[in-house]
Amino acid sequence: MTGLFGMMAAPVAVALVLVVMHGYLGGHVVRRGVIFVDIALAQVSAFGVAVAMFFGAEHGTNAAWFSGLGATFLGALLIAGMRGREHHVPQEAYIGIIYAVFSAAMILVLTQVPHGSEEINHLLVGSILWVSWAEVLKTAVLYAVLGAVLWWAHGRLRTISDDPGAARARGLRLARWDFLFYAVLGTVVTSSVQIAGVLLVFTLLVVPTVMAYRCGCRGELRHLAFVLAVGVLAVVLGAAASYWLDLPTGAAIVCVLGLLLGLQVATGALRGSAP
Repeated sequence: MTGLFGMMAAPVAVALVLVVMHGYLGGHVVRRGVIFVDIALAQVSAFGVAVAMFFGAEHGTNAAWFSGLGATFLGALLIAGMRGREHHVPQEAYIGIIYAVFSAAMILVLTQVPHGSEEINHLLVGSILWVSWAEVLKTAVLYAVLGAVLWWAHGRLRTISDDPGAARARGLRLARWDFLFYAVLGTVVTSSVQIAGVLLVFTLLVVPTVMAYRCGCRGELRHLAFVLAVGVLAVVLGAAASYWLDLPTGAAIVCVLGLLLGLQVATGALRGSAP
């Protein structure tokens, strides 16, 4: 047990930091109906990191981080500008296009980088097992600052997420507030992707929130408490499975989250079919 705690303490700690921030943002993402915005921004960030690596930067360096952040702000601007008064084309369609194009662009760039296939895998599943306590602290401080921004803007962002029409009637400029939200989300994603990879970042944002809504957790505090409980359970079980079965930690946590959601859906279906 000492080996487990010694090796997995920092990965579990940073994963729990991710759970807290993603738990809050996930509620907005689901209510806005832009489920894939997180993975799209994560892919845009990965493209920015790939560009930095093409020019000689190492993965995990400040140069790679800022390159990923700059690309993510571009993605946030594009997504915020795609919300219009006309809804003939759903915003999710544009988000899917952004994801596909930047995924292809990342692959094209990394094919020109030595060991590019390894870097593609790294950006997808991350290297959370090797995270240091310095990275844990840096991530926690950054998310605390971003959390303060979200707390300041909470009321307006909640109105926009719940009822865009009412937000317009109040005179809120949706494009500006959308950009703020997606810029914060993009900054979170930029840090998360380099630690945990695209897949874990997306799953932590969406799966606990979906499970909370399926359980009817509508109140904000109740919703957040449920999301945190699910996230903590998945991180602990995934980390333990990773250690004992010698599996990639990020992928193990993703699969545990998928299993928990699958069990919830199956349990609900069985209850619904019971006489």
